[in-house]
Amino acid sequence: MVEMALSITLFVFLLLGLVEAGRYAFLLGSLANAAREGARYAVVHPYAATSEIIDRVRQSVAGMNRDQLTISVPNPPRLPGTYVTVAVSYPFRSVLGPVLSGTVWGISTMRVP
Repeated sequence: MVEMALSITLFVFLLLGLVEAGRYAFLLGSLANAAREGARYAVVHPYAATSEIIDRVRQSVAGMNRDQLTISVPNPPRLPGTYVTVAVSYPFRSVLGPVLSGTVWGISTMRVP
């Protein structure tokens, strides 16, 4: 009975850690995709307003509160040959406490043709 209690406890913590690592990886991928979408939109539309790019980034994220996103976008005009960097950050709060908690970043840089 004691061995079973110890084994189940260890198994539950291991399973919870795997689930949290999966959530963290999903968040990284989603933020990287959102930053890539924003950079692409800024490159294709060099005179687009900053608010349009931010809206594009917000539409591209999945599975998170869009109001907690922090988005950094360069101001127009974005001249040919220059680089556009879009950075997106989001606070990650793990159920394990400070082990995986922190700010997660997605950054993308593209060149204006």
